[in-house]
Amino acid sequence: MCDQLFVLLEHLTVVLPENFQTIIEESRNKLCYFLAHQARKVHLNNQFKAKLLELDDDGAILVCDYKMRILPKSACETKEQFFGKRGWTLHTILVFTKYNASQLNVQAFDHWSTDTKQDAWFTASSFDAVFETLDPKPKWIKIFSDNGGHYHNSELMTVVANWNHWYGIDIHGWHFFEPGEAKSSVDSHHAQIAHSIKRYVRVGYNLDNGEKIEDAIKNLGGTSVAHLEPKRNHVPAQTLPHIGEWSHYSPTDISKLIDESLHKPTPDISTHTKPNLPWNFPIVRIKDKTNKSMLEIGNNTQICPTDISDKFQLENGWALKSNQKYGQRGVGKRITVLVKAYLEGFFLAGNVNKTDRMSAKDMYIELNKLAEEGEIQKDEVPEIKTIEGWITRYSASLRKESAEQRVIGETNKRIENEGGNSKNSRKRQKR
Repeated sequence: MCDQLFVLLEHLTVVLPENFQTIIEESRNKLCYFLAHQARKVHLNNQFKAKLLELDDDGAILVCDYKMRILPKSACETKEQFFGKRGWTLHTILVFTKYNASQLNVQAFDHWSTDTKQDAWFTASSFDAVFETLDPKPKWIKIFSDNGGHYHNSELMTVVANWNHWYGIDIHGWHFFEPGEAKSSVDSHHAQIAHSIKRYVRVGYNLDNGEKIEDAIKNLGGTSVAHLEPKRNHVPAQTLPHIGEWSHYSPTDISKLIDESLHKPTPDISTHTKPNLPWNFPIVRIKDKTNKSMLEIGNNTQICPTDISDKFQLENGWALKSNQKYGQRGVGKRITVLVKAYLEGFFLAGNVNKTDRMSAKDMYIELNKLAEEGEIQKDEVPEIKTIEGWITRYSASLRKESAEQRVIGETNKRIENEGGNSKNSRKRQKR
């Protein structure tokens, strides 16, 4: 099917005039972008499944991720009330261990905090809470996460280098994935959390303090929730050379980054809730599917390896994110729900007080400040032109809504006047 799409695009390139070539090229880049994302997702998910198959009775695989900010919620609130709420950080660590020969056990540790700075020290504090809670404690672990700045940094690597000394756990690897890829398990868990919070609010409760997060999500299978407040400490680490590239680092290389010894994190942590139900699922075996061309001649069968390089439409390395022409920073991105909420707040503040009215550039600067504070992700900040377009659309929608409300108000007033006039006429008739 994919081959046919590329053949169609090649045919359109030939038969259509030159003014359509740009559209065809953009369509080809979008198709490559979609296929590359799917290829990476399938490949990385298979790699994750392969690592799960390597689990023994002494090991564990950890998948960690930050859930986007949990904001206070109530059954009824206005947009003005929504804007400006700081909310709480929620960091999740899933611990996969071998339950028996055919099943795996998963323990989900969700740590909520009023500390909204998602950095290396918060991550290290969350892992400390998990390692001190696990019983029995694994002898070795492998970790999977996205490559965000809260994980992929020199400071956290220097902390990880001390884990064997602090907890007696060997680190067999830390695998960094692109955001949104190969983390389906933790993404599904976060989706369940979002659904539980919505249901909690829908039945009449208000999510107005952090303790109620525990009430909202404590009944999820295999889930333990706790309140964590890290005791802030500075990690005096130098930048790890070439940390953004494909490289291997030894503990000796990492130990050279610091001149003084690090102290083990000692966060303030409440008692983890006990899960009501376990979270178990069967071990998935990866089937070996080898494509071979079979040529039968009489009773003899010859295996002819197939070289797809001559037939495949794309070049080597086509699925790498760095090679994508479409989908790079600032291209084809939509404004996220959280960023849109902040933009609406900026806009509405200007309506209330004209001195607070902000231009697209002002909003862009404020969003970058929020990204530095960890309120939003850096790559979620839209360009100024994108914000300008949003302002135009949003102001038009507000004008339309205001006009509709004005019409409704005038209609209701007219109906009331007509009702009052009819009552007065009936009174005069009785007299």
